[in-house]
Amino acid sequence: MAVEWTEFTITTLLKYSRAPGFVDLPMWVEVAESAVPGSAIVQFQIQSDEPHPDLQVLSVSPPAALFQTPIINPTDIPDLYIVQIMLNSSLDFERVRLYSVRLGIATASSLVQQSFHLRVIDVNEAPECETQFQFPAPISIICTASSYLAKQVCLFAGVEVRVPEDVSPYEPLYTVPVRDLDENDTISFVISEVLPASSLGQFQIDGRGKITSDQAFGYQRGPKDFSLSVVVRDSQGANCSGKVRIKVLKVFTPPLDFLLPVQNVSVLENGGAGDFVTAVQANPNISAVFYTFVKPYPPYKIGPEDGIIRTAYNLDLEADRTLMRMVLLVRALSVIENRSGTATITVHVLDVNEHPPFCSPPIILLTVPETTEVGRSLGTLTCVDVDVNNRNVTLTLIESDLSLFKFRLRSGQLQVNNSLDYDVEGVAANNFQYEAVILATDSGSPALTTEVQVLVTVLPVNEFDPQVVAPLVLPVLEDAQRGSVVGVVTAVDRDWPFNSVRLSIPGGDPLFSIDPIGGQLYLRAELDFEEKQVHTVRVQAVDFGQDTDWTNQRTSATDITIQVQNVNDNAPVCDPVSYESSIFSTLSAGVAIVTLTCTDLDGDILSATITNGAAVDRFQTNGLSLSSKNVFSFVPDGVYDETWYEVTVKVSDGKFSTDAVAYITVVPWTTTKPTTTTTTTTLAPQVVTVLMEVWNPESWFVVVLTLTGALLLLTAGLLTWNILARTSVQQIKDQPEVLLRDSEQTTKEGPGSDESEKRFDGKAQDPVSGRSYLFSSLTGERRWLDKVAPAPADTHV
Repeated sequence: MAVEWTEFTITTLLKYSRAPGFVDLPMWVEVAESAVPGSAIVQFQIQSDEPHPDLQVLSVSPPAALFQTPIINPTDIPDLYIVQIMLNSSLDFERVRLYSVRLGIATASSLVQQSFHLRVIDVNEAPECETQFQFPAPISIICTASSYLAKQVCLFAGVEVRVPEDVSPYEPLYTVPVRDLDENDTISFVISEVLPASSLGQFQIDGRGKITSDQAFGYQRGPKDFSLSVVVRDSQGANCSGKVRIKVLKVFTPPLDFLLPVQNVSVLENGGAGDFVTAVQANPNISAVFYTFVKPYPPYKIGPEDGIIRTAYNLDLEADRTLMRMVLLVRALSVIENRSGTATITVHVLDVNEHPPFCSPPIILLTVPETTEVGRSLGTLTCVDVDVNNRNVTLTLIESDLSLFKFRLRSGQLQVNNSLDYDVEGVAANNFQYEAVILATDSGSPALTTEVQVLVTVLPVNEFDPQVVAPLVLPVLEDAQRGSVVGVVTAVDRDWPFNSVRLSIPGGDPLFSIDPIGGQLYLRAELDFEEKQVHTVRVQAVDFGQDTDWTNQRTSATDITIQVQNVNDNAPVCDPVSYESSIFSTLSAGVAIVTLTCTDLDGDILSATITNGAAVDRFQTNGLSLSSKNVFSFVPDGVYDETWYEVTVKVSDGKFSTDAVAYITVVPWTTTKPTTTTTTTTLAPQVVTVLMEVWNPESWFVVVLTLTGALLLLTAGLLTWNILARTSVQQIKDQPEVLLRDSEQTTKEGPGSDESEKRFDGKAQDPVSGRSYLFSSLTGERRWLDKVAPAPADTHV
């Protein structure tokens, strides 16, 4: 669309820019080929701060002295000039249809250039008849005059054709020479007048201008001279006309013979003036023969003496296509013998492939989005060849490795053959441009080619959603510190630039935060496996910078599962922490006395270990159950175990531990068999477990209370031990005789007696007195083995 330049616009433009330049030079100018030299073909404006701008026509393609010196006139606006380009010569549509003109404004420091294209518009031209054929009669003589001279002049004006009287009917007498510069135009021939008028229907002319007679000529009995007025018209009515004089010759001598009366020869165009065409030669037995053309043939000339036909000027079929085929009538005349003959030479001018195809546009520059659909036309390439016989142009698409199979040609249309992907590293390395070459090849030999560069730049379109990829499950230890990296969330996007994604947690999260670019997932608060083992974080991925429209973004959201890994950070908890239990002394070893009630929030396996003094050897643990290692001994005349125990048990999960205390009271239960034969029934032991509720005071109070209780228990233990020790000594003092009697009885019975073996099956030493004794594991009965003298009354243990 042409820009309308107002005075205000131009003044404003010049106000801000004084650099020389073209203001409104059009890109295309159309001029009819009928334009006369000196006429203006284009007018435009230039700006320059020089008083006399230097505007030059730098080049014209194809080269031609086509323009006069540009006319430059100032305007009312400072530094603005009007320029007119005038024709210097005529235009010919049939020869050149398009000119490219480059203009330049020269200054002392620079040269500003700009081009425009001159398109020649075809104008119908009248057919051109041969000069001799259309030669008019003198202006002073009117053909309708009655004078004899006027009739003779009108009769004989035009080209003269001499035919022998014995020429056969319908044999071509003459072909009207005419050419029409307009391409593909139709020419018609009409005989408008015949003189004498009595011969009006005798002559005919066909569509090629060939004149024939349907009657035989008679030199003696009919007219000898005929005048035919011929009008040549093209399809639009333009015409030229001329006259043909047919003179009938009397046949009284044989014609002059040619060695080759008919020849068909071919020559190449652009051979230059004087290029050899062919030679004619009459009968060598006839002397003094001269050669001439029957009529003028401007492109050719003939040697009168030797009959050699040469070109009169350079034959260029692109400039004059009528030269392709021309029939030359050559007359050989013997003046001595008054004989003549005619030879027919048909000359074919062969086209030389000298012009490569001309393509429009000369380069294809396009910018399209990467989503351009397959099959879409990117433009039409038109290529022509001005060579006459090599007008067929073949287009071949040559693609680079990057552009392979991306384009296709369909009847000159450049179409998309495959997706023009923007998101490829190779395309990015090539500035997102696909390149190809269209090779236009003509049909000449050798063939000439023209290359048309194809440069298609693709624009990005955001096509793909960003995706968060594995791992989507992240393990983290529950003792992870605040600010530590839980894991890295990775997001990918197939749009270029690849993986241009920002990450976020919509609405925030009290436990986690994320680096929007790196994807590091940070811990904001402490975790507790015992409180919650699995957390879900929704991570949103938003791409950016992947479309010409920066607001066109794609979003996706993915849930990331955080699995809290357990860490042993809780000590075992026993509830209660102290236990009381009363048992009979006959309780079998290994039977649970107390079972601790302990738990671990971490779910670890707990183990129990006895940690205090003598209880370590007296008791044992099985899991969290406490039992004795062996039965208790409370025989009045034998071993007497403690009746009260404080057992401290350490419960551990492998890392942390806690203590529990068991207070065990042993109730003596004697099952000794009497010396009589009376059968004693042993009662089954009964275990009584007493559980007490424990008050859980402050830590300092527990410490103080524990220390105080320990001191009290120690004092009570010492007192109890002292009392038991005194009682044991006293019993020993009181029973020496009994033991002695038992010993004597044993002696009487003998150590090997059956009764002794049945009653006692074990031997042991009393820890208090140091004396040895026998005991029965079935009844618990004991018997001393040695006698001890009674201790003095004042003896103290």
